[in-house]
Amino acid sequence: MKNPIHAAFDFVAFKRAFVSKDVKAWLGFFVEDAEWIEYKPTHPPKTPRVMKGKSEIRDFLADVKASNITLVIEDEVVGPNRAAFCVWCTFPDGKQVVENVIIHISDGKITRQVDVEAWD
Repeated sequence: MKNPIHAAFDFVAFKRAFVSKDVKAWLGFFVEDAEWIEYKPTHPPKTPRVMKGKSEIRDFLADVKASNITLVIEDEVVGPNRAAFCVWCTFPDGKQVVENVIIHISDGKITRQVDVEAWD
Protein backbone atom coordinates (compact mmCIF):
# COMPACT_ATOMS: atom_id res chain seq x y z
CA MET A 1 0.00 0.00 0.00
CA LYS A 2 1.26 3.45 -0.94
CA ASN A 3 2.20 5.81 1.88
CA PRO A 4 -0.17 8.82 1.52
CA ILE A 5 2.32 11.13 3.25
CA HIS A 6 4.87 10.83 0.43
CA ALA A 7 3.76 11.96 -3.00
CA ALA A 8 4.95 9.97 -5.99
CA PHE A 9 6.87 11.67 -8.81
CA ASP A 10 4.82 11.77 -12.02
CA PHE A 11 7.52 11.10 -14.61
CA VAL A 12 5.02 10.89 -17.46
CA ALA A 13 3.76 14.43 -16.76
CA PHE A 14 7.33 15.65 -16.18
CA LYS A 15 8.42 14.24 -19.54
CA ARG A 16 5.45 15.87 -21.26
CA ALA A 17 6.27 19.29 -19.74
CA PHE A 18 9.98 18.87 -20.51
CA VAL A 19 9.69 17.96 -24.20
CA SER A 20 6.92 20.52 -24.85
CA LYS A 21 8.96 23.19 -23.00
CA ASP A 22 5.92 24.12 -20.89
CA VAL A 23 7.79 26.33 -18.42
CA LYS A 24 5.01 26.61 -15.85
CA ALA A 25 4.35 22.87 -15.74
CA TRP A 26 8.08 22.01 -15.92
CA LEU A 27 8.97 24.39 -13.09
CA GLY A 28 6.17 22.91 -10.98
CA PHE A 29 8.22 19.73 -10.59
CA PHE A 30 10.96 21.51 -8.60
CA VAL A 31 11.03 22.38 -4.90
CA GLU A 32 11.53 26.07 -4.11
CA ASP A 33 15.23 25.67 -3.22
CA ALA A 34 16.10 23.10 -5.92
CA GLU A 35 19.58 22.94 -7.35
CA TRP A 36 20.42 22.23 -11.00
CA ILE A 37 24.03 21.45 -11.92
CA GLU A 38 25.33 21.20 -15.49
CA TYR A 39 28.66 19.81 -16.61
CA LYS A 40 29.49 20.64 -20.22
CA PRO A 41 32.44 21.82 -22.32
CA THR A 42 32.00 25.43 -21.19
CA HIS A 43 31.45 24.35 -17.57
CA PRO A 44 33.82 21.46 -16.70
CA PRO A 45 33.78 19.62 -13.36
CA LYS A 46 35.89 22.26 -11.60
CA THR A 47 33.43 25.04 -12.58
CA PRO A 48 29.99 23.56 -13.31
CA ARG A 49 27.02 25.77 -14.05
CA VAL A 50 24.90 25.81 -10.91
CA MET A 51 21.38 27.19 -10.72
CA LYS A 52 19.88 27.51 -7.26
CA GLY A 53 16.23 28.05 -6.55
CA LYS A 54 13.16 28.20 -8.72
CA SER A 55 13.87 31.77 -9.84
CA GLU A 56 17.18 30.86 -11.51
CA ILE A 57 15.72 27.64 -12.89
CA ARG A 58 12.70 29.53 -14.26
CA ASP A 59 14.99 31.94 -16.13
CA PHE A 60 16.88 29.01 -17.65
CA LEU A 61 13.69 27.20 -18.67
CA ALA A 62 12.38 30.40 -20.29
CA ASP A 63 15.58 30.54 -22.37
CA VAL A 64 15.10 26.90 -23.37
CA LYS A 65 11.49 27.62 -24.37
CA ALA A 66 12.59 30.63 -26.45
CA SER A 67 15.14 28.53 -28.31
CA ASN A 68 14.35 26.58 -31.44
CA ILE A 69 15.68 23.32 -30.06
CA THR A 70 13.76 20.08 -30.02
CA LEU A 71 13.96 17.99 -26.84
CA VAL A 72 13.57 14.23 -26.62
CA ILE A 73 13.79 12.10 -23.46
CA GLU A 74 14.61 8.40 -23.72
CA ASP A 75 16.03 5.51 -21.72
CA GLU A 76 14.44 6.65 -18.49
CA VAL A 77 14.83 4.68 -15.27
CA VAL A 78 12.53 5.90 -12.50
CA GLY A 79 12.73 5.04 -8.82
CA PRO A 80 11.09 6.50 -5.73
CA ASN A 81 14.00 8.83 -4.86
CA ARG A 82 15.84 9.24 -8.19
CA ALA A 83 15.32 9.05 -11.90
CA ALA A 84 17.86 8.93 -14.70
CA PHE A 85 17.32 9.58 -18.38
CA CYS A 86 18.96 10.67 -21.62
CA VAL A 87 18.03 13.96 -23.32
CA TRP A 88 18.67 14.70 -26.98
CA CYS A 89 18.63 18.40 -27.86
CA THR A 90 18.52 19.06 -31.59
CA PHE A 91 19.20 22.54 -32.97
CA PRO A 92 17.68 23.88 -36.20
CA ASP A 93 21.03 23.39 -37.99
CA GLY A 94 21.01 19.69 -37.06
CA LYS A 95 23.69 19.90 -34.37
CA GLN A 96 22.94 17.93 -31.23
CA VAL A 97 23.67 17.90 -27.54
CA VAL A 98 23.19 14.69 -25.59
CA GLU A 99 22.71 14.84 -21.83
CA ASN A 100 22.65 12.18 -19.19
CA VAL A 101 20.54 13.42 -16.32
CA ILE A 102 19.94 12.30 -12.75
CA ILE A 103 17.18 13.91 -10.75
CA HIS A 104 16.88 13.54 -6.98
CA ILE A 105 13.29 13.37 -5.76
CA SER A 106 11.66 14.02 -2.41
CA ASP A 107 7.90 13.94 -1.84
CA GLY A 108 7.23 13.97 -5.57
CA LYS A 109 9.40 17.01 -6.37
CA ILE A 110 12.89 17.47 -7.77
CA THR A 111 15.39 18.68 -5.18
CA ARG A 112 18.49 18.36 -7.34
CA GLN A 113 19.20 17.79 -11.02
CA VAL A 114 22.62 16.92 -12.42
CA ASP A 115 23.30 16.98 -16.19
CA VAL A 116 26.42 15.84 -18.02
CA GLU A 117 26.45 17.03 -21.64
CA ALA A 118 28.33 16.18 -24.81
CA TRP A 119 28.13 18.56 -27.79
CA ASP A 120 28.54 18.21 -31.55
